[in-house]
This record gives sequence, C-alpha cells and structure tokens, in this order.
Amino acid sequence: MNTTKLDYSVPALARMSWPVFIELLLQLLVGNMDQVQLSHFNDTAVAAVGNANTVITVVQLTFTVVSMAATILITQYRGAGQTGQVNRICTLSVCVNGLLAAVLAAGITLFAGPLLGLMQVPAELMDEAAAYLRITALALPFQALMLTFSAFLRAGAHMKVIMCITGLVNVCNIAGNAVLINGLGPFPRLGAAGAALSSSIFRAVGLLLMAWAFFRAEPGVRLSRRDVWPVPGHLLRRLLAIGLPAGGESLSYNLSQASCLVFVNLMGTYVVTTRMYAAMFANCIYMLVMAISQAGQVLVGYLVGARDLDGAHRCTLQVLKLSCPITVGLAVVMALLGGPLFSLFTSDPRILALGRQILWVEVLLEVGRSVNIVMVRHLQAAGDVRFPVVLGIVCQWAVAVGLGWLLGVHLGMGLVGLWLAFAADENIRAVLLLARWMRGKWRTMKTI
Repeated sequence: MNTTKLDYSVPALARMSWPVFIELLLQLLVGNMDQVQLSHFNDTAVAAVGNANTVITVVQLTFTVVSMAATILITQYRGAGQTGQVNRICTLSVCVNGLLAAVLAAGITLFAGPLLGLMQVPAELMDEAAAYLRITALALPFQALMLTFSAFLRAGAHMKVIMCITGLVNVCNIAGNAVLINGLGPFPRLGAAGAALSSSIFRAVGLLLMAWAFFRAEPGVRLSRRDVWPVPGHLLRRLLAIGLPAGGESLSYNLSQASCLVFVNLMGTYVVTTRMYAAMFANCIYMLVMAISQAGQVLVGYLVGARDLDGAHRCTLQVLKLSCPITVGLAVVMALLGGPLFSLFTSDPRILALGRQILWVEVLLEVGRSVNIVMVRHLQAAGDVRFPVVLGIVCQWAVAVGLGWLLGVHLGMGLVGLWLAFAADENIRAVLLLARWMRGKWRTMKTI
C-alpha cells in the first residue's frame, strides 16, 4: 500500500469498511448463532451458552494482544518501507498465540466448573454451561491462529478475503448446529454441547482457509524457525509493548462486563436471558463501528509509519464523521423495532418488556461507544497505547461496575440500571479520549 495514494475520504472508508463489517458480523454469528438456534431448543440453554461465552470471550482477548499488535507493526513497517521485518513479526505472532492458546485450553478444560461457580451461574444452568465451555475451550488453538492469520490479511488490506472465509465458516456452522443441537439422522440430540462441537469443528476449518488465503495473497511472506530461534527479544518486546496495553483495554472491558454478569445472574434466569438477547442485538451495532475503526486503524498505521501525521489526523476525523451518525441512527431504529426483534426468539412477556427498555438505553450508550472505539484504535495505531488502557480500567470498573451495582442492585433498578451505568462509562471515556487525540500527544510517540 503506497501512502502517497491513500484515500481516506468518507466514500473510500465506506468501501474499505463494509467487508470488515460483514466479516465481523459473521464472526460474531459463529458464537451467537449457537444462542439463536438454541432459543428454539429452550431458554435455559441460551442462558447457559451466554455465561460460557463470557469466559471464552475474555480468553480470546488474550489472543488479540498479539494479533492486534501484529497488525499495527506490519502496517507501520510497510508504511516506512521496512518490509524485511514482516516475516519475523508474522512467525513470532503465530508461535506466541499458538502456545498461549494451548495452555489456556488445558486450563479451562480442567477448571470449567470452578470458573462458572465464581460467576454465580444458577444451578439449573451449570451442566449445560460446563459442557459447552469445555468443548469450546478445546478449539481455542484453532480460534487463536485463525485470528492471527486474519490480522495478517487485514494488515495487507485483504478485507474481502477475510469476509468470504468467515461467511463460509458461518454457513457451515449453522448447518452443523441444525444437525447436532436437535439431532438429525444418526446424530444424537446434543443441545448446547452440539452447538459447541459444531462451532469448534468449523473454527478449525476457518484456520486452514485463513492460512491458505494469507500465503496466497502474500507470496513474499514466509514463516521460518530461523525468525524465532534464537528468540528475537527486541521484536517480542515491541510486540508486547503495543499488544499488552492495546489488549489490556479490551480485556479490562470484558472482565468488567463479566463482573456485571454476576449481578445479572442474581436477578433471575429471565433477566439473564434478556441480557443475552439485548447484547446480541447491541453487538450488531458494535460490529459496524468496529469495522469502520479497523479500516481507519490500518490507514492510520500506514500514515504514522510514513510520518504523515496530519494525514493521520484527517483520516481520524473522517472515520468519526462516518461512524457516529450511522451507529446512533441504527440504535434508534433497533429501539423502535425492539418488540418484534425480541419476539423472534421468545414469547416470554417479561423478556419482551425488559428488552424494549434496554434497547432505548442502548441508544444513549451508542453515542459514546461510536466515538470510543474509533479513538482507542487510532491512538493505538499512532503509538499512544497506555492512555486508553489506564482510562479504561478506571472508568470501566468505577463507573460500569461500581455505578452498575449502585443502580442495578442497591437501588433495585435491575438490568436497566446496569445498562445506564454502561452508557455513562462509554460517554465519559469518549469525551476524554477525543480530548487526548485533539491535544496531539500521539504526535510525539515513538513508533517503529
């Protein structure tokens, strides 16, 4: 990618973002499709899978530490014309994520029960949640390496390739769920365990396809043992120096959400189920702004590597101009259609009434989150990786968790109180992150 020819106008960003959005949406559906198809099995299975997926989501964020840093470094090195380091970054990322995933898979498989117990998972959900969690954990190495190769492809702006592979994996997963959840032909009726098995199988398929697509799209890149042995300490430190703070912000967010799930679990199974459906709808909006911010992050990485800092600033403003109106508008539409959306999955009047309330609070939440996600990724791409994680830890735990407990549990506002706290957290961080970017501290940060 030639930085002198980079086009970061709103139409160009839209063209670059839509394949990422489809890819992220389909990637989300690989997990959420389990809940959608299980909703026709029973609501208890949905709540069980939702709890198990909370653990898996937190664990998967450890893999994004390396893959996100790899994307940033690859774009910066290519922007600076230092292509010789790309092979080493790719090989190192594959080795680190593969080893980490194997260790985490073993730990979760052994301690699934105690982990779910710490989350106060209701007794009626425990068996299904544990079975789903153990099976999904065994596929973590496939998921980790699939994310890693996806990051390499994204750094090379091969967005449509990722979208096509993710789409194929999702279609296959839906078919596998249909066979294994309810039982079809010679296959037994496995419920939540069947959903986990189907997802795991097709994540392995996704890994093979991502690796094949990467080596075909980037024939000059080779993975070699010589690039990681002896261990290139300076590159590993650089990878972790970017990845740990960058991944730390997301890890803190998801851990805070997991902590709030403890409050939700104390409110009853129907509230747990409502939260799962509401989060699924909210994630559709979240995926859209994530797609736009990821496209912008790749461009900002190239521009910062080439030291075109004014171009990076203009690109960021364009990304905000595209993302904010679209995501907030979509949240309003979703709130207006709240009743029909929830009725697709349940007829429980308590879930329908509570779900409609949550989607209106979601509109306020998206005002902050549409700014938040863009600014975090662009600050990371520019080398300002510590400020977002420090701000995230403070706000997510003090506001989302602390205020969430006060409103939702202590004052008895329930799930609506928790969602109001989440909205406050997102909007406070959005204001502070935008101020950080506009002050220009990132311009003085050392990159590669």
